[in-house]
Formats: sequence, structure tokens, C-alpha cells
Amino acid sequence: MANAEDRRRRGCFLQFAKAPRAGAVKTRLHEQLSPAAAAEVARELTRRVAAALRGVPAGWDATLCVDDTTDAFLRELATREGRTLRAQGDGDLGARMWRAVDAALAEYRAVIVVGSDCLGYDAVYLGDAAAALERGFDAVLGPALDGGYVLAGFTRLAPAVFAGMSWGTDMVLARQRERFAALGLRWHELPERADIDRAQDLWRLGDAAQALAIGRTSP
Repeated sequence: MANAEDRRRRGCFLQFAKAPRAGAVKTRLHEQLSPAAAAEVARELTRRVAAALRGVPAGWDATLCVDDTTDAFLRELATREGRTLRAQGDGDLGARMWRAVDAALAEYRAVIVVGSDCLGYDAVYLGDAAAALERGFDAVLGPALDGGYVLAGFTRLAPAVFAGMSWGTDMVLARQRERFAALGLRWHELPERADIDRAQDLWRLGDAAQALAIGRTSP
């Protein structure tokens, strides 16, 4: 008889996203952009990441995990991409990720969280993340150039894996590595990727930056 693990599906990518409300998202851009323009940047990034997740490996699913399941933009995006819409729930980023991954691991053998701030999720990158977990690693990390990370995946989850992290700082990746080591997790790291959090990152949006009337910053 197959055991419970054998009955779980292969894997799932969880796209974490926020409702793109002016004044509540991309606040680090407000020195250069209006709150409305910053919210439009958030919409564009969320759309692009959702589109990139069409390239997940065969047998893997993708889900949109959001802070507000009633938001019209997020609901329309989920419908257009054929994605299930899940609520993140309350708490800091660590609490929300832990809850989402824990719930998904009841259905899938591997779960990977991606943010909605990075344009580097091509099919090869997503496939490498999934393959690492399927090769037997407990976790996979996608480092960001700013000292954080843009992807975190798991085949098993320890209760304290995200506890007490200083989210939004340049020490997140280092602290996460320390936490993995302390918990005895075996993890694989992917190549670094850039995310878009500050005005100097906007050039990565290319033509979309011009369409938003926010100019093009040199790299």
C-alpha cells in the first residue's frame, strides 16, 4: 500500500504577492515615484512573475498566495493565469511563509516560495530549484544581490526556520543560512538574482518603466 507521502503531488510554487494599493506597496520607491506609480510597479512585477510561473516543471503546480483574497487585481490575475488563490494570513513575513509552506506540504512533496519583486524566474532557474529538492535536499535558496533571497523551497519544515528573522535587511540571507545549519537542514543555493525594491533598480523594468512615465535609470 502506498504511504501518505506517495499520495502527495509532486510539487508547488507559491507566488507571494500583495494587493497593489497606493501607499502600501513599494514604499522604498516613494522618494522618486508617487505612491500611485509605485503601486503600478508592483502590479507590473506581480503580472510578470505570474507569467514566468507558466514555466514551472511538468507535474508542478503554481499558486498565488496573497494578503487579500478580495482584491480585484489579484483575483483577476489568478483567473487569467488559472491559479488557485490562497490567503497568507496574519503575522510577519516569516509567519506567513511558514503557514503557507506547512499547509502546502500536506498536499505536495516539495514547496517553493517566490516573491513578486524579481524578474529572474526563467524556466531554467525554476527547474533547477525544483530539481534540487527532488534530488534530496531539504531546502533550496535563491540569493538576492541585496543580501536577501528571492526564492525558498522545502521538502520538510522546522518550526523555527523563519523565527526572529530581520526581514527587509541585508542580513536576511546570512541569517537564513545560519538557521538552516543550526536546524541540520541540507540546502542547495541557486545563482544570485536581482529584485526591484529601490529606485536604482527600476531600469530592470525596461520599456515598462517608460510606459509608466517613470523614466529609465542606468544600471
